[in-house]
Amino acid sequence: MLSREKLEAYLKKEDIEYHLDEEDPDRILVIFQTRQLSNVSLDITVLNSRTVLFLSRLPLNIPKEFRPAVCEYITRVNYGVILGGFELNLDDGDLNYKIVGALGRENEIDREAFCRLLYLGNSMLDKYAPGILAILYGGKDAEEAYRSITKSND
Repeated sequence: MLSREKLEAYLKKEDIEYHLDEEDPDRILVIFQTRQLSNVSLDITVLNSRTVLFLSRLPLNIPKEFRPAVCEYITRVNYGVILGGFELNLDDGDLNYKIVGALGRENEIDREAFCRLLYLGNSMLDKYAPGILAILYGGKDAEEAYRSITKSND
């Protein structure tokens, strides 16, 4: 059965510092420094005995005037994404990469699968945050930002 304790054990094996959420006993908080970003917050939440949520948070809010362009950009990105996806809260500007891991009949998640899910959101933020920054600070529209990222990753 999936539990916060099992996920904590995996984090300890990976030597990753984490904090427990005092208000939500099923939530673990991790702060990462990625190649492109600092202070990426990862929330790991056990939703039920078979489902875990990984939510990597961009360490800045999207200003209101840029939300339509960023929304278009992440829609372009999400179209090609296989696991997880970006989401933008249009009310407050929070941008996250969300992955939901569902367990099979054995109700277990192995360490390798956990690690893939653990690092995927941060990898996606690293890969696609430069396009968001190009919209916010570089004057690019969503299509230009997306093309510049997909060209640089070829």
